[in-house]
Amino acid sequence: MNEDELSFADMLLRLDALHICLMVGIPFVATFSEINFSLGQSMLGSIEFVMMLSLSMLAWLLWCKGSRPVYGHLFLGHAAVLFGLLYFLGGFGGIGFIWSLGFPYIACLVVGSVAGGMWSLAYLLALVAVGFFVQEVIVQTTAQLLYIVLAYTAMSLIAYCAAVVREAREARMAKLEGRLGLRSCSPQDIPTFLEILEQSDGR
Repeated sequence: MNEDELSFADMLLRLDALHICLMVGIPFVATFSEINFSLGQSMLGSIEFVMMLSLSMLAWLLWCKGSRPVYGHLFLGHAAVLFGLLYFLGGFGGIGFIWSLGFPYIACLVVGSVAGGMWSLAYLLALVAVGFFVQEVIVQTTAQLLYIVLAYTAMSLIAYCAAVVREAREARMAKLEGRLGLRSCSPQDIPTFLEILEQSDGR
């Protein structure tokens, strides 16, 4: 079982966060598009279908041309538009707002803590602005909106801090690889190398 877990980890290590998000996101967007069409929500279903096609094109560009910073921002643009629509339209069962709570995690994972934090703030401000100027699109009560904003703020802070910690650990690992003259560390070597680094830093 341990070998299977390591092989799965090795496979994931070959992919960056954007690859993983696209691999997960495209099938889910396609599935929800079909669900919304079946429920008679043709507008939302059509938007999701178009997004599935554009995300597939983005995945093709990523596969053919390699990773580029702009691709991550394009992906987040898709997520922001889709999650925003689900927030205001309600989506299946009227609970589409829950997708917005995951946006900060996706943003910080794909483009890092600083850019991800900026995306998270911009998304929140956009929701507030649209809700303020186009109040007829809001399906939640004032109390629900306040609760959602507070929950989103908490999720954003957690996502940002987690990204900062991850980036710090990656920087320490790169520093350790440089000290040991290694090109890369395999998952099973990380605990040992971190122990070596901690002992070195403690001197």
